Amino acid sequence: MTEQQLAAYEQLQTVPEKVRFLLDIGVTADLDMEELDITYRAHVGDVRLPVSGASRLTAIERGKAWLQERLAQAEGDNA
Repeated sequence: MTEQQLAAYEQLQTVPEKVRFLLDIGVTADLDMEELDITYRAHVGDVRLPVSGASRLTAIERGKAWLQERLAQAEGDNA
């Protein structure tokens, strides 16, 4: 995430706005250590998501799904 993107993210006020912004940037994954297991942690720029996977692709897919669930929840709460 660039400095401009981070500044724009910090200006967003609602969960749906933040989630849409993160989805637009795109989820990636890097190696991470969870207890004694090596996994891939999903993130968007510097924003680490609370999901991981055994492979980079699995972590990215889980990260996207997690963000989409948050968006659906937030939009349901506002309905």
